[in-house]
Amino acid sequence: MTLFPTTYRTLAPSDDDPRDQVARDALAAYLAEHDPLDSVDLTFPERTWARIGAVAGADIWLITWPAGSSTGWHDHGSASGAFVTLTGQLTEYVWTGVATASTLAEQTVREFDGSHIHDVVNHGTRTAVSLHAYAPSLAAMTRYELVRGRLQVTSVEQRGEAW
Repeated sequence: MTLFPTTYRTLAPSDDDPRDQVARDALAAYLAEHDPLDSVDLTFPERTWARIGAVAGADIWLITWPAGSSTGWHDHGSASGAFVTLTGQLTEYVWTGVATASTLAEQTVREFDGSHIHDVVNHGTRTAVSLHAYAPSLAAMTRYELVRGRLQVTSVEQRGEAW
């Protein structure tokens, strides 16, 4: 698979945090050596996520997104990251006091810093697959619920408890 470095589009790159570049470089390094789609079951009816390795100082995760699946509002603790949509299309809702949406078509890379809060949804009719890198290693995620126009913390998940 040769999504990097020649055939990707980047949404909202961040020049502020070198960890963003670490995560993006880790995606490129992983994709240069592996085809993550080889092991994906596109017929499984639920969203799946698995840590599939560590490269260049970042954790690598593979996520499958059946039609209609979503993450819910969350952040990635202190980790910055990047992800690329390998197949399908995803919609990312980003919280900055209001929700804004971006469409992440195939081969679109999204970079983010440690303060990023989002909800990712597959509004499509077929399963999407994405590859994610987090630097430093993903250790915690905060979950949120949208209540009367504001996000409220509902839980904080620690590595090993729920994933």
